[in-house]
This record gives sequence, C-alpha cells and structure tokens, in this order.
Amino acid sequence: MGKRKNSVDISSSRHVKVEIVERKDQVESPYLATFPGTKPSSDMNFTAYKRHGEKVNSKRSEQRIITGETDKVAFHATNFGSDAIKNVQCKYIVGVYSKKNNSLSIANAPIMKMTRSVKALSSDIASSTSRTTQGQIARASLGLAFGTAKAKQQLKSDERNLVKGEDLENELDNLHTEIGKATANIPTKEEMKLSMETALPVPKYDLNAESPDEVYDLSSVVTDEELQSMNYKELLKETSLEGVQNLLAYQNSKFVNDRLMAILGSSGKKDRKRVRTLMYISILMSYYVRVRPSDLKNRRKVEAALKSPSSVVIDGLTERYTESNVRTPVMSDKILLYMFTLILSVSGYSVLIDQIGKDLLLKPNKVVSLFRSLGCKVDKASAEECREFNVKLAKKATLVVPLKFPEVRRGISRR
Repeated sequence: MGKRKNSVDISSSRHVKVEIVERKDQVESPYLATFPGTKPSSDMNFTAYKRHGEKVNSKRSEQRIITGETDKVAFHATNFGSDAIKNVQCKYIVGVYSKKNNSLSIANAPIMKMTRSVKALSSDIASSTSRTTQGQIARASLGLAFGTAKAKQQLKSDERNLVKGEDLENELDNLHTEIGKATANIPTKEEMKLSMETALPVPKYDLNAESPDEVYDLSSVVTDEELQSMNYKELLKETSLEGVQNLLAYQNSKFVNDRLMAILGSSGKKDRKRVRTLMYISILMSYYVRVRPSDLKNRRKVEAALKSPSSVVIDGLTERYTESNVRTPVMSDKILLYMFTLILSVSGYSVLIDQIGKDLLLKPNKVVSLFRSLGCKVDKASAEECREFNVKLAKKATLVVPLKFPEVRRGISRR
C-alpha cells in the first residue's frame, strides 16, 4: 500500500486542485456556529480555548470552549459536556478557494451551538438568587429540624419539584422553536377584524354605502310579504293609547307606542309602511322578551305570545333566529341587532337609546355595545333632543358612513 496522498491533482488547468489541510497544534481549525434566537454583530471576535498537556489525538485534546463578548452580552459554547450538540449525523467541511493557484483547501469544521447571556441580568440575577437561595436554605433547615411531619413532607416535596434556571437554560432553544411554532398561525389584526365582521350576526351590509339608508339591506331583516301581512287597518282606526296597545304584540314599549301615537295624531295621509314596520318591531320585542327558549318548539305558544301574527311572520322568525328550534346566545343578539336596524330605519338613523333598553329590560352597556356593533357612533344627546323626548339626559346612536365596525382589541383590559 502506498502512502495516502493529501492532495488530488488533476492534470488539467480546468480542474481545481483539492488539498486537505493538516491539523497543527498551534493553528486552530475553523468551527461552524449556530446562534438560535439571536445574531451577533459581524465585527465580533471569538476565541477558542483547549486543554494543555493532553496527548495528541486523544478525546480530551479535541475538547474546546468558544467564547466571545461585547460590553453588554456574552456568547459561550463547548463541544463536550451537557452543552455539546448531541447525535450529529454528519460532518461539516469548510473550504477556501485560491483563484491564483486554482486550488481548494478543505478542513473539518466541528459545529458549536452558541448560548447568549446578558451581562447586566446575569450579575443582578446571580446576586439576587444567592440571597434568595440562602434564605430558602435557612427556612428549609429550620422546618426540617422543628416542623411538623406535614411541614417536613411539604418541604421535601418542594425540593423535589424545584425548577432551577440553569436547568431551563438548556431548553431555551427548544422554547424559542416551540414559541415560533405556536405563534406561526396567530392571525393578524386585519385578519381578526375581517373574521369578526364576518361572524357578527348583523344584516347584509354595504361597506361602500354613501348614506346611512344604503348601508343595510332591510329586506334581509323583514320581507315585503311579512310587512304586508301586518293588520294595520284596525290600528289606524284607534285614537287612544290603550286601544293601540291592545292591538300590539308587545304593549310595554314606549318607543313604539310614542311613535305610533304621533303618526295617528298627525294630519294628512299616514305613513303606512312606517306603521307596519313599528308593528313588526313590536313583534320582535315580544319574541325576544316573552317567548322563552323552551316555548320555541311549541308553535301555538309562540303564536299566543305574539298575538297570532300570520304564518309568514312566524316562519320568518323561526328561520332567522333559531337553529333547529333552539335560541343560542348568538341568535339572541341577532334578534336585537336586526331589531335595532329597523329602529334606526324608522328614526332617520339617529335615535335615543336609553328608552329602548328600558323597553327590553336590557342593561345600558349591552344596548350601547350592540348599536356600536352595527357601526353606530354613540354619544350624549343634545339638550334640545332631550327636551323633545322629555328626558334630562340620554345617549344617542347615529349610523355613520363609511361603515366602520368596532376595532379589534388585543391583550388584557386594565381597569
């Protein structure tokens, strides 16, 4: 067997001459370093340390510690012990190409996993940890010496379950990776907003609408067929509030009663579509307040609670506001949102909302939240508006264009 050659020379100027660089004691070989979760500056210097006096080619002679630091951070890596990379299935080689000699010099390049530590934190944590540890050791000693059997058992259990910071240090890179995986599919704020808008149980809307009356498609709230089925002729004959209330599905709505009495008391031709819409709002109010979830599967009970409207109306309510004859929390909000859309339509898309909450036995915050979900701006009513409706203070909801739904909030609200 001839001597192993350390170079391969192909007799052609087109081929590159490959040379294997021999290791020398005084010259350190190159290393490949990984920096999980961080990146050092390009001008940072690193130093390799080795054991002295070890036999050449022994395992201990191959052991290295790589360090580098700046004023604020320090990097550290070893190729032995607990910090070394385990189960490496391949070897890495680094090469340097010489254009002048048309040659490539290659050498083995062990891989190092660098860990980072912040100097200021390390010193603060070390001193704080030292004081805390001393106190814990002292308390544990006293407990083991003079404590009850139960206290001693608890101290031993705490010691077994203690998690140390240095133990977590080795898992830091894995934590970075797992956090990255877990947050990879978190939607952006824009995606969350779009999803929320799609999920809101509001009527069909047009984001490009130029006036409030063009925003919502009222036919998705109540059809012309349903409105035409309202028996408004008998109501138009009434002159007293009591007579009007007897013909309505929900008698306790001051909002509906006041507006119907205003229409009946006006001169000239009556706005019949508005009367029909107010009657349908009264049905929705009764459907929300008086029809219990347990009654939904009994059509006769529903008809009795709503004062026997047409089958077209009953079928429309069942189709829009139940899922398999069940009223879910989302469906409850849908009833209110659709009802409030009709209330806005008969009020010129600006309405005092305090009385509506009282009519429906709702908390003020709930009413405000639902009107905002429709894209309304909610603020204080003016003194003139309060005098018109004979109230001292009130909140007013106004549908504004371009339509804008509430912003998506992130994080925990702080009060």
